Amino acid sequence: MKQHLGQATVQKLALTQHMRSSLSLLQMGPDELTETTEDEAKRNPFLKSVPRIPSSGRGAVGSEGFESDDIEDQQSNIDAILEQVSLIRLDQSQSRLARELTYCLDDRGFLSDPAEEICGYLNAELPHLLEVVQILQRSVEPAGVFAWSLKDCFRIQLEAKNRYDTLIAKLLDRLDLVAQQELVGICNLCGVDREDAAEMLADIRLLTPAPLQPVTQLPETSRAPELIFDQDDDGKISVRLNEVALPQMLADDAMFSAVKAIETDQKAMAYYRDCYRGAASFVIAMQKRANTLLRIGQVIAGKQEKFIRTGRSLDKKPLTMGALASELGLNKSTISRALSNCLIETKRGLLNPIDCLARPLSEESPERTREQVLQRLSLLIRTENKNAPHSDEELARQLANAKFKISRRTVAKYRDLLDIRGVYQRREIGQSKTPNSIVTRAESPPKV
Repeated sequence: MKQHLGQATVQKLALTQHMRSSLSLLQMGPDELTETTEDEAKRNPFLKSVPRIPSSGRGAVGSEGFESDDIEDQQSNIDAILEQVSLIRLDQSQSRLARELTYCLDDRGFLSDPAEEICGYLNAELPHLLEVVQILQRSVEPAGVFAWSLKDCFRIQLEAKNRYDTLIAKLLDRLDLVAQQELVGICNLCGVDREDAAEMLADIRLLTPAPLQPVTQLPETSRAPELIFDQDDDGKISVRLNEVALPQMLADDAMFSAVKAIETDQKAMAYYRDCYRGAASFVIAMQKRANTLLRIGQVIAGKQEKFIRTGRSLDKKPLTMGALASELGLNKSTISRALSNCLIETKRGLLNPIDCLARPLSEESPERTREQVLQRLSLLIRTENKNAPHSDEELARQLANAKFKISRRTVAKYRDLLDIRGVYQRREIGQSKTPNSIVTRAESPPKV
């Protein structure tokens, strides 16, 4: 017995987190996609919805329009916080300071200036200022407003959820580990096992790093179709995406630039960079999903143009997921995910893209479908001589002449699917309907 030592190179396909996210978004329906997008926007301040151009068409949306919207959002946030401050039980000096502090908040909802500097231009004592800030942090919603830093913002939100303890406080000092999702580093830092580290990581990543940023509200899709097949006067089918069913998102570059200019903590900045990269990856995944659906729709429209116009199964051409994947250069599982929750709007109503697929009859008849051979077989039997019906072998021969090449055994199977009896039973039925006597024409009465 001999032992041999050798080396071999094996290639494996490893799915990255971005690839997993793209595949997950691809198989979602409109409602689930909207819910996922809203949840991601709540957690990620750099993920924003694309402003829609007004239908009035008064020029393009430029920088002035965006600045006006930003000013209105900021003013509404200030008004909402001032209204909450007015309901807090404070003395006169605390109430005055609380209102002035509201105007010191940045776009995230943080007090980005040092406390000593704020005391200087608000003419307040440091202990008095810190006391009022603590009251505001406990009382004002959304949780995290009036924080001094990202770490302080997360602390306030965790306390509001009753999830703050000494272990997670250690982790807030290393937000770079949270950004990198380093479970091993979190275990070593906090002295916990992998399960507890994953739970702490999930708790923090559900928090919003910019509580004052307005949360993106997407319109209700109500199971809207994602593809629209338009038909022109000549019957030509064109394909377009339904914007209502596809949330349009972008990564907020301006917000990220503003945070980089303000944030001084490198560990917090690492977390913000991770959020920004996550927003960009989410936008790319959404674009890939839309492009994949559009490409699939274009192939279906090109192959099944007649079926889309008429809605008759007999007008389908052979088209399978494998053929779609081969033509688009995609994996068959990608096609399956994309079609699992997709709907198409046509002139005849809503259509499931799965209904546009049809398997070819056989390798010998790749241009024929089973529905077509069933229809031809039914026609041959209905028009046959009832006293001398065709055998399965004769039916197979006649079908082959019409370029439906199937065996006699397959003819018998299809005949059973049509609930049609065999040749002997059909002959007996035909003969039983033949009259036993021949009725002659009555003679004319003799002329008188």
